[in-house]
Amino acid sequence: MTITERLQKYMLHKNLNANKVTVDAGLSVGLIGRAIKNDSGLNSDTVEKILIAFTDLNPEWFISGTGEMLKPVNQNIHSNGSPNSVNNNINGNVNGNGNFSITHSEFSGMIELQAETMNRLKTSQDQLTESMRQVSLLIELLNK
Repeated sequence: MTITERLQKYMLHKNLNANKVTVDAGLSVGLIGRAIKNDSGLNSDTVEKILIAFTDLNPEWFISGTGEMLKPVNQNIHSNGSPNSVNNNINGNVNGNGNFSITHSEFSGMIELQAETMNRLKTSQDQLTESMRQVSLLIELLNK
């Protein structure tokens, strides 16, 4: 099964048409319709946009046909979309008791994201401290 055939299967399952996918994923008008009609591949930017727009679509299945069509996830956690952030989705499972579990790699990703955030905050704090020092010097000069 080709990637466009998998996309069609997903669209049928979600009751989506090519125009809806195109608009929701922010793609060029007619791109999905032409890809389906010509059974042509999709470039990596297109695939990325589709996966960002349709968060329940399993990337592994969509790209390679391996696994299930939909992510086996009951809950998604999204980052703020910052280019410095780690993976935009951290997937987890909720068991019958309502407890949430994540994989080791997802937990590592959360730790990495937290470390990056802390580094950005430290940099911002240093910049603010320097700005405050400069403002104090300017005030001191103005008072003379």
